[in-house]
Amino acid sequence: MLLISLLLLSMLFLGIYLKFHKRVPILMYHRLANVPGDRNALPPDTFKEQLDYLSHNGFTTITMQMLYDYYQHGKKLPAKPVLLTFDDGYEDNFSVALPLLIEKQMVATVFPISAWIGKENKWENFNKKPTMTMDWAKLHQWKSAGMEIGSHTVNHPFLPQCSKKSLAIELEQSKFFLETELKCTIDFICYPYGSFNAETIKAVNASGYKAAFAIFDHVPLWQIDMFALPRIPIPARQSLAEFKLKVSSIHVIFIALRQWERIVKNWLRK
Repeated sequence: MLLISLLLLSMLFLGIYLKFHKRVPILMYHRLANVPGDRNALPPDTFKEQLDYLSHNGFTTITMQMLYDYYQHGKKLPAKPVLLTFDDGYEDNFSVALPLLIEKQMVATVFPISAWIGKENKWENFNKKPTMTMDWAKLHQWKSAGMEIGSHTVNHPFLPQCSKKSLAIELEQSKFFLETELKCTIDFICYPYGSFNAETIKAVNASGYKAAFAIFDHVPLWQIDMFALPRIPIPARQSLAEFKLKVSSIHVIFIALRQWERIVKNWLRK
């Protein structure tokens, strides 16, 4: 009986591995700075340590377009791919991340908020420490260095709370502003706060985006939805041991755990 149980358990784990081992880990960063109390501000030394780990262990950073072509058209990716994304477009993404990425011949994506480019982060009106975002000149340099740029809406609202008209404005105008100023196509968007619903996806598709990035809420785990791609947050106190797991073939477990955690918290509130 024990042998049968172990066999069934082994088959379960094998099935899960075969289902998920070809998924690409998508990491979500925000600031790169030493900011006490801000869980989204990763110390620069920690970020460098993470890039060193990726570089020394055969990982290859990829672009959103490469990920899209892989999932949609079956195009082959390099060994051990990983996608690095930065939300909001903080200036320290330019001053800290970009030199390290160039040095290590890596690529990353930034999602700026089109109405807050080159301004203080006053959309974060909940006691966040003031800091600047990348201006247009820095975004041009980011793009010229081979990095990618996507949309993060006009004003960073909770998209499911928007009216149909304001939702279209948030999606379409951010795309238009970025494409006009940067002279490139903006095909990808990430949802502010990771918040979206069926109407959001419908509007994103209608606005001309090819894919959208979320976090963990409401993302499907058993199939790929190009308009609900899950990402793994990298918090300020990220240990290297946990980071190694987050870029491994079992990285989907972290997304599942956050989903279950949210379900349990919502149940306890009732």
